[in-house]
Amino acid sequence: MSKFLSLNWFKSKIENTLEKVITNKLQDLMEQEDNDLPGSDYDVDLSKKPYLNVKMVNDVLTIVLNDGNIISKPNATQDDFIAARNARTEQELFGLVVCPEVREERRKREAEIARMEALNKGIQSLGELSDFTVKENTVYLTGIDRSLPQILVEEFLDVVETQKYYTGFGNLEADLASNEKYQSLKRFFMWCCLNPRAEVAHELYRFLKENSFRITKQGFFVALRNVVTLHGSPELVHFVSNAYNKVKAVWKKKPDDYTVFLQNGEYKLVHNADLFETKVVECDNCDGTGEYWDEYESEEYGNDPGYVTCNVCDGDGTYEASVPVEHGQQIGGLTELYLDLPNREENRFTDDWTKTFDIRIGRVVNMPMDQCNWSTQDCAAAGLHFTADQIHYVGCGDQSVLVLINPMKVVGIGEHKGRCYEYLPIMTVPREEATSILHDLDFDTLEIDEDYAIRELESLEEKAKEGFAAESRKYDFNIPHVSTMEIKTIVRSLEDMRNSISKRVVSLD
Repeated sequence: MSKFLSLNWFKSKIENTLEKVITNKLQDLMEQEDNDLPGSDYDVDLSKKPYLNVKMVNDVLTIVLNDGNIISKPNATQDDFIAARNARTEQELFGLVVCPEVREERRKREAEIARMEALNKGIQSLGELSDFTVKENTVYLTGIDRSLPQILVEEFLDVVETQKYYTGFGNLEADLASNEKYQSLKRFFMWCCLNPRAEVAHELYRFLKENSFRITKQGFFVALRNVVTLHGSPELVHFVSNAYNKVKAVWKKKPDDYTVFLQNGEYKLVHNADLFETKVVECDNCDGTGEYWDEYESEEYGNDPGYVTCNVCDGDGTYEASVPVEHGQQIGGLTELYLDLPNREENRFTDDWTKTFDIRIGRVVNMPMDQCNWSTQDCAAAGLHFTADQIHYVGCGDQSVLVLINPMKVVGIGEHKGRCYEYLPIMTVPREEATSILHDLDFDTLEIDEDYAIRELESLEEKAKEGFAAESRKYDFNIPHVSTMEIKTIVRSLEDMRNSISKRVVSLD
């Protein structure tokens, strides 16, 4: 052990002591502020100075407080000295000399206290809605005995408070029933509750929020992963899958209303209203003369055969007609092509690691659930990997794809990546667009999951029960139980969305 203690050691001791004094004083002042509520006996005596002495030596401002404690500020200015002499309260003095770190720590603490107070107040307001049950400041969806994580409670509160502003004196519950974000959060948590891994219900939303994932209208979420192209020319797959989903998610239109053409070696998308145009054309019936020779109809009426006015063009020789617009080679309707993608030879991809998965846009990819394992690691754990911002880490393939994932089928959550046992590839995306597309608010993921939702509802109750049974057999300990009645309640609620899936088209005009 050294026989000498360095100057830095002494300085650090002084700094530590000063920090303790400041911290303790701040604590006392905060407690004092809590007691200084309207109606209290406390009054600040502005005539009494909050210090015994203030002096400035070189650039060090030193203040002796009334209780004998000394605080100082190095690198002080003349303005600091004047501000200290004019201070009326100890708060002003501490605000003048306290280091930015301590000031920021206090600000964060005050913000957290305010947030928790607002949260507790908001929790009680959630309990007034029929969708929620509150027990000892813990929030549950009514009929489901699995508590909502705090971050999801805060998200619900934000939606509800926003909706209250627009609803005014109207029917809040009725408006929430048609609020897409509110419904998406409800459905998301219900799908989470059907996942036999309790960690998913508790941690998945935090993971998604921290990593900028987007939740869809029916409660699924959108993620990214990389794949390896098996066919040399998947241009049509790229075009159709991109166009189909962007028509829905960006334009908020019906893909049924669009047709794909190939013109000059490039695919193009044409609205069905633009397939035909109105033109003035020459009348085929009279060859543009406005009349034609009629030797039969005239004799019926006792007239001699002769020329009569054309009844197609009314004698003008021309008329307006709807004629096809030249767009090139017609490939097919957008919806028809998208639904047929799994059958197309060029729609073939695989994973980079095992080269065994048959990955096609529009067809579910899965692996046996019992071959997956729960892990909080980002890499080297069994399961189908997905990500949002860390796309370059998820497989070393040449093509990025956007996938839909049901929270019920997530098996692992890491720091930046997750794993599931099933996902639906919905579109290919350019590598340079892969991450940014999920941050682009114009790409509304709420719009893209209707067909997948219908498929997921098939035999849902049986699949949920099988998942819980399989999971319980893997462990000796008891996992948090979701009862058969709760499963029925969740399934019944989720099946209601079958009727609520809207086909409306939002006009952008």
